[in-house]
Amino acid sequence: MTARVPVLLAGVSGAGAQDHQRRMWAPNLAAAGLDPVGVWIPQHATDDEIGRATRLSADLGVPLDQSASPTRPAQATVACLRGDDRITLLRHAAETGMPVLLDKPTLDSTQELERLVASVPDAHVLPGHHLAAHPAFVRLLAAVRGAEVGLLRAVFAELVVPSGDGLSPVGELRNLGVYLLDLVRALTGAGEIRLQAGGTPDGASWTLLGTGAHDVVVSAHVSRLPATATDASGDASPLRAAVRVQGTHGSAMADLTRPALTVRGSAGQRRVPYGENSVVALLGRLASAARGETATPPLSDLLALSRALDGVAHSAATREPVEIAW
Repeated sequence: MTARVPVLLAGVSGAGAQDHQRRMWAPNLAAAGLDPVGVWIPQHATDDEIGRATRLSADLGVPLDQSASPTRPAQATVACLRGDDRITLLRHAAETGMPVLLDKPTLDSTQELERLVASVPDAHVLPGHHLAAHPAFVRLLAAVRGAEVGLLRAVFAELVVPSGDGLSPVGELRNLGVYLLDLVRALTGAGEIRLQAGGTPDGASWTLLGTGAHDVVVSAHVSRLPATATDASGDASPLRAAVRVQGTHGSAMADLTRPALTVRGSAGQRRVPYGENSVVALLGRLASAARGETATPPLSDLLALSRALDGVAHSAATREPVEIAW
């Protein structure tokens, strides 16, 4: 029987109303073989963050530690932190040998991530890009790398989410669009892409079309829908999350909202996923890294994605094509 891994939940920061520790990561720890041992927040945490952390620790039945640096022993960490607090946590993780799952890494700007890499140059983190761990995408990636569809000719990715916890203050490109760029990069491999991008003025929707090495066409679209009078649950489960590839000898698609059941009730109709979801799958990778079975990528890898996001934003603002590298 695989040993369970004690995990520390570090920080409760997010963009706007996001509370990913309590709503996303904590409910899926047990299914991934992780046992929470404590919640840590920095000394300068805001009243709102203290309130969130207090509720989280009570929900989990674990101690809350508000201090300059984590002190509770653990073998892994799930971190929802921003700015200098990330530096504090990653230095602690490096000293104790803990792998870190870093939620929403590109909410920080490229300049802030450059400073983070410079401060902890040897750090390795598992980005909280859980769609890349979805079993359907893992299978699609294997099909592309194994040439099951022949030579790759095109990649199409789409992500549409409900209003959920609201439009991100930094815009949905850095909040959600990074998920799609992460998926597309995994399929195409490292290289350069010439693209044209567009976005809505409020930053809720972004679209790009480009051409990469060997004339592989890439297309991606991400949207957060506006809130309606019936929105009350804060559920941000994707309404549409799909990746399709076209090769010289076939095509394949991964629907990242499946498997799911359609549930009808007095409040209407909704889709309820079942089985191992992408969040559990990513947390499972964290547990595997804590057991020494797999490695986490270098923190510097996030810079390539962040700079690519900057390129997309620049193209959308100027309406001119740009070249990005990842």
